[in-house]
Amino acid sequence: MRSELNEILLIDQWLLRQLSATEAQHVEARMLFDEGFAEKVEAQRVCHQLVRQYGRAQDRRRLEGIYSQLMQDTGFAHQLNTIFT
Repeated sequence: MRSELNEILLIDQWLLRQLSATEAQHVEARMLFDEGFAEKVEAQRVCHQLVRQYGRAQDRRRLEGIYSQLMQDTGFAHQLNTIFT
């Protein structure tokens, strides 16, 4: 189990560009020669992408809620309309 966690950490560090040039080259060479490892890297890359997309969606919903609250204030809404019209 410990080696699996170390492998996940190594892949994360590679995906986030946190490895030295030498360490990154070792990971890239391993991906070329170990198909199973390359598949794990790709799966983890997809997971990173999904987490970023989820975070963006959460941020968007939060900002839409703030905008909605601000637009309920007629004074703010009027000022905003005068700026952009």
